[in-house]
Amino acid sequence: MRRRPQVLTKVREAPAPQERKRATRVLVEHHEVLRGLMRCLLETPRSEPGRRRALADELFDELRMHELIEEEVFYPAMRDVTAGIAAAWSEHRQLSDQLAALVRADPRTERFDRELSVMHDALESHAHLDEERQMFPEIERFADEEQLVEVGDRLQARLESLRSSRRTRAVLRLQRALLRRTAR
Repeated sequence: MRRRPQVLTKVREAPAPQERKRATRVLVEHHEVLRGLMRCLLETPRSEPGRRRALADELFDELRMHELIEEEVFYPAMRDVTAGIAAAWSEHRQLSDQLAALVRADPRTERFDRELSVMHDALESHAHLDEERQMFPEIERFADEEQLVEVGDRLQARLESLRSSRRTRAVLRLQRALLRRTAR
């Protein structure tokens, strides 16, 4: 049964203008969101499988959106600045495969714990070592400041668009459901 949206009774205030950020800053901040979800997931015991499943779902959604903004906006804009883009694309495939393995696993099992551990290591390697410590400093050294801020604006706008999109949420739910079906 579909729930009807509640009628708004207050006039919404216009959102405050966002601070303009470099593309690298936008991505580091989103890496922190992913790390926070990962921390919560690692700290949640097997005795709370519902919470583990919900956190894994949220991690799935945020990581998929992160991959999309990097692949649609950041990588194409920076491909002439650094050779590291090709490796980052490849790492996204590995992260996606590991994320699928995590989503397929039963959160009450040791397998889930193993998949989570591998996911944590893969995410940290990609985000911290490869992007934050290698690629981003190189990009900041060689890219034009105006370009970095313009790409940052585009990244923020695309992430907001994905997060607020019913279609995106439905697609992500369907992807998770299909992954879980294939686990049986």
